[in-house]
Amino acid sequence: MNIEITSRHFTASDKLKDLINEKILKIEKFNSGIMNCHVILTKENSSENVEINAHIKGHDFSAHENGDAFEKSLTNAVEKIAIQIKKQHERAIGR
Repeated sequence: MNIEITSRHFTASDKLKDLINEKILKIEKFNSGIMNCHVILTKENSSENVEINAHIKGHDFSAHENGDAFEKSLTNAVEKIAIQIKKQHERAIGR
């Protein structure tokens, strides 16, 4: 899976990038067909926003989360996208 990280209005630390890679790779267990994942980090005033866009052949998934820390926002966004991917995978198997 290709993981792309974009940071807006700041430079992401290596520690944050490692955390993103670690969390994103965990969602691959729900569907091994994930081709790419784009994580967009945005720092605005006092909020730190995370947007995750994942692409599986024929399907696109997106999750957004706003919070006061990237780590918390990232965890919540990964949970949201994992739920979407699980549901789609269950539907595909159930056919």
